[in-house]
Amino acid sequence: MAHRIARLASLMACAAAVVYAVAFLFGPTYTTCSSGTIGPDQPFATFGPGSCRSANFFEVNASGPEGPGQAARALFFITLWTIAPFIALLGVALRARGHVFGVGLILAGFTIDATSIISMGGGFVFALLCGPLLLVTLIATLGVRVR
Repeated sequence: MAHRIARLASLMACAAAVVYAVAFLFGPTYTTCSSGTIGPDQPFATFGPGSCRSANFFEVNASGPEGPGQAARALFFITLWTIAPFIALLGVALRARGHVFGVGLILAGFTIDATSIISMGGGFVFALLCGPLLLVTLIATLGVRVR
């Protein structure tokens, strides 16, 4: 029974991580605003009305002051936090086969995911979505009796 709970919790964490990563990267989760100038021939330019629109992660970060490098740094952590539940899922499978190393993989996946709590962007949601599920996975796996 504990093995089934661990497997289900880790599968739910994997699904949540992938869904959130896709929504975070490709969904309109950002807002970008700009304003034009009126009268460029004037000695002092007057700012015209502003316009704001929704944008996705790549539109906002790749067009920042540091260019694509800014997006690449964030993508590294988003990728790491997305694969953390899959590391835990591998640990569940190994533990079910009797390998004690599986518990270490689950703990590693939980720890990697928990580091997302310090993210000032949207990364902390990985810890809120997947953290409790991976903790349940870890506790349930510790209760698995290997035959």
